[in-house]
Amino acid sequence: MERLPFGPGALSFFGLYLVGMMVVGAVARHKRKSESLDDFYLAGKRLGGFVLFLTLYATQYSGNTLLGYPGEAYRLGFAWVMSVGFMMAIVVVYLAFAPRLHRLAKEHGFVTPGDWLDHRFCSPLLTLLANLLIVVAVANFLLAQLMAMGHVVTGLSGHAVPYWLGVVFLGSVVIIYETLGGMRAVAWTDCVQGLMLLLGLTGLLLAALPDLRSLGGLTHWIVENQPEKAAVPSWTVVRTWISTVLLVGFSGAVYPQAIQRIYAARDERALKCSLNLMVFMPFMSTLVVFVIGIIGIRHFAGLDGVTADRIMPLLLQEWAGRSTLLYALVVVVVTGIVAAIMSTVDSVLLSLSSILAKDILGKTVLSGRPERAITQAGKYLSWGIMVLLVTLALVPRLTLWGLTELKVELLSQVAPAIILGLTWPRLTARAALVGLVVGTLVSVGLTLLGYGKVWGFHAGLLGLASNVAICLGVSLTVSGRSQQRIHF
Repeated sequence: MERLPFGPGALSFFGLYLVGMMVVGAVARHKRKSESLDDFYLAGKRLGGFVLFLTLYATQYSGNTLLGYPGEAYRLGFAWVMSVGFMMAIVVVYLAFAPRLHRLAKEHGFVTPGDWLDHRFCSPLLTLLANLLIVVAVANFLLAQLMAMGHVVTGLSGHAVPYWLGVVFLGSVVIIYETLGGMRAVAWTDCVQGLMLLLGLTGLLLAALPDLRSLGGLTHWIVENQPEKAAVPSWTVVRTWISTVLLVGFSGAVYPQAIQRIYAARDERALKCSLNLMVFMPFMSTLVVFVIGIIGIRHFAGLDGVTADRIMPLLLQEWAGRSTLLYALVVVVVTGIVAAIMSTVDSVLLSLSSILAKDILGKTVLSGRPERAITQAGKYLSWGIMVLLVTLALVPRLTLWGLTELKVELLSQVAPAIILGLTWPRLTARAALVGLVVGTLVSVGLTLLGYGKVWGFHAGLLGLASNVAICLGVSLTVSGRSQQRIHF
């Protein structure tokens, strides 16, 4: 029992969850109608509003949200409430372009983000460079999630499960059910994970703070004992907040796995319904884990640096011993934390393999081959990618946050071509290409020179600003005759 902080009940429940995921994969395989790219990677474009909402929710909220955000709230105090704005920014950007992109995807049969870029700009070089940025960004993101999976399993098991076993075993489960059922399996498992998190987090918050008086008492204690965590943030912090909101908003909305879920919606009504529900999720998830981090300030004093990231597991262990109901909720949340990481891994892996199979191999060595062959190649690629990244994850050399920053800053440079291309017909292929190249060089160059932030603003945001400025400037100076035909 000493080696299993949450007892054998949590281990048994998690084991049942893993078995359930394999069953879901088998059922999803049975439901597949063909070996087409649409059917495997987009579930036949038949995802209804509720399933689409839960799979978007599971894709957006990873293990970093559930473990890293409470740690930041513990370290920074009430200033970290701005994290709610980070997640809301993604939904705002979705609403600006997702419905139009869905209509075009239905009409023209898009499968990957590159399909939209090909259709809009007719520039193979632009599509190739955008795909390369996406692949590098999401491969780093996938590596970070695999590393997080190992660390989380080790920590939640009290080191009873070693890091390497957590990475290898859970990675194997993900690749098996994903290659069995494709997007259907991924979406259905996301539904289970999303429901567990909503139930568990809401229940824990109500148990920990049954009324507003409890929150008021907690606030008063923090003001009296650790006033710096209730202080108004400095202008430097505020500038970094603004930078993070913009960077996360634009990069998060163009995750390839998010774009493919827009394609996979059954109809525009289902998509809008799911996005309308997503508006409330920062309050149901990000705000909840923020409050949990604030609760930890009073319960566990003196946690420094990265040890503050243990605040969620520490509080869960304390609450688990209070009552049978709380123990059950804790078990659901513990399983949900690991499941959240797994759901991110499966979504990213599916998108990565689709890009490599359709946009890279499908235009070169597999050109002219039937879709069945490309789909099969995508499955093989999924296994190859997983083996490679699991091997790298077993000997981690980069921090999780370093990998996350790289992902966000690179993905943000693809946003103008995708989003501005949808919302501004005058954007030209040349402008989008030059903007993408310059924005990436600015972002990567500043970071390599040691200027990850300039006056509180991220290098990636400065790259994005350069990107957008070039897109606007070059497009406006090009004569009307050189603008390509827009298919809206």
